[in-house]
Amino acid sequence: MDFEYTCVLCGNNKGNKIPFGYAFKGRELLGIKCTKCGLITIQPQPSADEITEMYAEEYFTTADKKTHHGEHDYITSTAQADYSPIINSFKKYVTQGNFLEIGCATGSLLVQLRNSGFDVTGIEISEFAAKTGREKHGLNIINASFNSQLIGNELPLNHFDAIYLGDVLEHFTNPIEALEDMHKILKKGGYVFAEVPTTLNLISSRLAFVYYRLSGKKMTMTLPPYHLTEFFPASLRKSFKRAGFEKSIIKQYCKHPKTIPLRHSFLENAAKLILQYPNYFLTKYFGILGDRMTGIAKK
Repeated sequence: MDFEYTCVLCGNNKGNKIPFGYAFKGRELLGIKCTKCGLITIQPQPSADEITEMYAEEYFTTADKKTHHGEHDYITSTAQADYSPIINSFKKYVTQGNFLEIGCATGSLLVQLRNSGFDVTGIEISEFAAKTGREKHGLNIINASFNSQLIGNELPLNHFDAIYLGDVLEHFTNPIEALEDMHKILKKGGYVFAEVPTTLNLISSRLAFVYYRLSGKKMTMTLPPYHLTEFFPASLRKSFKRAGFEKSIIKQYCKHPKTIPLRHSFLENAAKLILQYPNYFLTKYFGILGDRMTGIAKK
């Protein structure tokens, strides 16, 4: 059954309901797949105030794998992280200059980037996280949502050599508009690095959707709707192109089965875990069906 809305990627006004969504504050937020370009978005989307509320202090300080990040709270896990592998991957494209991280949280990555010789700036919607990063690390973190009002003001045009979003692009209500704004503040030849989850790309998710459609059931997430857009490799590539980027590379990865979150029934968790093993090796050796991907786009 068609669902009427406007796709932010291609402008099409028809989508199909998929058997996936969220139960949020007494409302049902449905996954809608565009009939033209395939981009999946959550409809209706939460309000700006609800989104800000979702990223309050609890988001960073709570350890609960059913509703938040996992066994450890966000601040603890990021503070202990070694970011040298990802910084080395950045340096294959950009070795120095102005570096912006969107959704920088408390700035753990920015600290290591600064130590590597970059001039760093962060954007963070959470007042708690931005304040923590400024006070603890002396970082330049702008406490705001990334939007067009910052462009040409706090964020100068044609200024940044690189922009990084780690599990952030899927949180935007309009990721295409956000990418267009990033294009404006990048220097010519600059890069955007966007890491996004692609859980619905997995074998287990694809098979689960077949089962849900045949049975008339659906997967309803009870955690807050942090992910407002679900990307696949093709839709992420189309998003970069629509935003004006010259070229892009999409790299797929897959979590090792021992590290995946298991949030559902015993049978669903067992099936997911079993299928993750062949999926892991298919992604590792053939670069397909990953549950994570990195998009690298050049202006």
